[in-house]
Amino acid sequence: MELKQLEYIVAISNEQSISKAAEKLFMTQSALNQQLLRLERELGLPLFNRVRHSMIPTYAGRIYLDTAKKMLNMKEETYKILHDIADMKRGEISIAYTPERGSVMFSNIYPSFHQLYPDITFKIYEARVKKTEQLVLQGDVSLGFVAHMEEKPEFDYYQLQPELMVLALPASHPLAYLAGEESYKTFPLFDLKRLKDDYFVLMTHETRFRDKIDEAFAKAGYKPKVLFESTSTYTTFNMVKNQVCPAFFPQSYVEPDAPIVYFSFDSRASWMRSVATRKGAYLSKPELDLIELAREYTVNGENPGEFMFR
Repeated sequence: MELKQLEYIVAISNEQSISKAAEKLFMTQSALNQQLLRLERELGLPLFNRVRHSMIPTYAGRIYLDTAKKMLNMKEETYKILHDIADMKRGEISIAYTPERGSVMFSNIYPSFHQLYPDITFKIYEARVKKTEQLVLQGDVSLGFVAHMEEKPEFDYYQLQPELMVLALPASHPLAYLAGEESYKTFPLFDLKRLKDDYFVLMTHETRFRDKIDEAFAKAGYKPKVLFESTSTYTTFNMVKNQVCPAFFPQSYVEPDAPIVYFSFDSRASWMRSVATRKGAYLSKPELDLIELAREYTVNGENPGEFMFR
């Protein structure tokens, strides 16, 4: 097996399209198609079924892909080990993080990292947690910045910090008085049954956060009335800030001076912020240093609101 061929087949599988894979590989569609046909002739088996406009791996293709991904991962990890042995401070790190909080974090830790490793570049994907996990498993990224309730066996996790999930009410809400003083510090427990008649703005179902919110509403015994759903946590925050309706978001989005009161819910629901890698994957020293910078930034009380709302 030639490594280039492996990369071609994995790209076709990931994109489910020769044209999209060719674009990602910076080659023509015709050239990539010829490479696939040549390999299939050599093997005497089709690796993909052409179903409408999608490329779906055959049984033989799935076996080939499984081995191909393992070999490409071995190549990547071998180079990392050799670079560490040679104390090389150049190369590329591939990461995935969320478009909002993740981008704020990266822009704040990058200057320190760049001082340590000025010749290391980054390949960055902005994606929600579920997509980030997929990118890590596919080998598209080495480090995935995620938040999770449980640890999945196919990943190794480098924990950054646990984080409370917050229910936020407009300060003008009839039940805001239940928060007491300085609720941005105390987060008193709130019974969601009290909000059965309220409307909410919620995160979309593609987010891991929404999974937990739906679970909390199910425990409260009702389905919430939803004004709209958003992929943006800042949008949900601003709906509360503008006295429209209640919403939920992670604790790091809390603004002490906003006209909002804050609560915990569902027995103080929380999740863990971590960096996820493929199970057993070797991490280079620069990657480990990046994780440590992220941990320091997270633990030392970062607040996206300080950067995004002032």
